[in-house]
Amino acid sequence: MANSAPPPPPATPSPASKLVRIIAVVILALIVLVGLAVLITWLAVKPKQLVLRIENASARDFSLKNDHLNATFSFLIKAHNPNGRISVYYGPAEVSAAYDGQTIAFNTLAPFRQPRRNVTRLAATLVARDVALPRDVSTDLAVQKKSGNIGLVVRIKARIRFKVGIFKLKHRTLRVSCSPVKVRMPVFKNFETTTCDLDW
Repeated sequence: MANSAPPPPPATPSPASKLVRIIAVVILALIVLVGLAVLITWLAVKPKQLVLRIENASARDFSLKNDHLNATFSFLIKAHNPNGRISVYYGPAEVSAAYDGQTIAFNTLAPFRQPRRNVTRLAATLVARDVALPRDVSTDLAVQKKSGNIGLVVRIKARIRFKVGIFKLKHRTLRVSCSPVKVRMPVFKNFETTTCDLDW
């Protein structure tokens, strides 16, 4: 039987492929190191929960006819960042007011930056323009209006980003619910502040 030919030697990786592998390993290592640095920094600063409250609420030009609502609602929103090492970047904030599960007014607030240990107050004006309401909701709203006290749910939705030292963390969606926000008519000075629930 004739001797078989010896197997060919294994292919030697080219210098270019070796360089690509080295670069990939270095990039991966850098990503891991940066991630660990951000995590360690985040744990070291002990982040505290942001606090949002509705400090005042009023309504003007209120008109409810033929189950259609027209009104202008004004809310004073207090945003408190209690963190000593974390600043917050807020994107455009969608603010809505709802009654009995139905949104009746809406507006968008401009982006803003909140420094460390800062309190920022935001004035939000929401307009209800010829909003059609179900008959039962319209009737109930008219009764509350006569009593001089309308209970609303104010919701805020915004994309936010935390900055810890030189690191900016990824964006996340902040959802805020404030209830009940008692809009008194006529306006009284002794408004009952509403603390909001936050979720992201």
